[in-house]
Amino acid sequence: MHSAYAEERALLAQARRELNAVDKGQRQTETEAAGQVKAEREKHEQRVGRLEREVAHLKDPGRGMELGRLGGLVLYEHAVTASLEGRLLPLNGLRARFDRGDRVHSLYLTKPDGGGDRAKFPHSPDPAADPETSVRLFDEEEVRDFEMKINEAAAEEKVFRAGLAEQLGEKKEELAEARKDTARLKAAEQNQADVRDRNRTCPRRKEALAQLTAARNQWQDVTGRRPPR
Repeated sequence: MHSAYAEERALLAQARRELNAVDKGQRQTETEAAGQVKAEREKHEQRVGRLEREVAHLKDPGRGMELGRLGGLVLYEHAVTASLEGRLLPLNGLRARFDRGDRVHSLYLTKPDGGGDRAKFPHSPDPAADPETSVRLFDEEEVRDFEMKINEAAAEEKVFRAGLAEQLGEKKEELAEARKDTARLKAAEQNQADVRDRNRTCPRRKEALAQLTAARNQWQDVTGRRPPR
């Protein structure tokens, strides 16, 4: 029986191979087009997301990254605190001043309105303290160095704040432009639509489908059974 339908079987197999090849090629082109759309969408979203974060940072810079610490005094890009649990003092307009003491040196942190805080740095052991108690001692030079570091950071913060409104305005404009700049994404989406349209109306696929239909009809004519596609 196998040899009796050899010609019909060969025609059916050939027609199936041809249609499968066309379908495989179409799937590949559609996958590539979809991948291009995904890549362009991710690029656009990443650019917009980055600019949104930059705008948010300029609107509220927060304390910023840590620049250094001495004892309980912690200096950040935009603020300083006299202790790990203390309140943050904005650097803009702040002034640090060293004060030498008999047993404890101090750094006074003064805000423009006169308020502020004080950080203490013992440089001599407390005679009344338990001898077994170990206390970190600070020499005058390192405290003065940190005073200078705070005042330098405060000067940089003043410059930053002076240009903040202009930076924010420019960054907002850049963000608005980025949101509107969807030309590459739209081109990729249009290409994807074009690929789908070409595949849907592909003459080669229509021809391959017609050949398979004819082969199936011929098989049914000679065997009385309709073969699967």
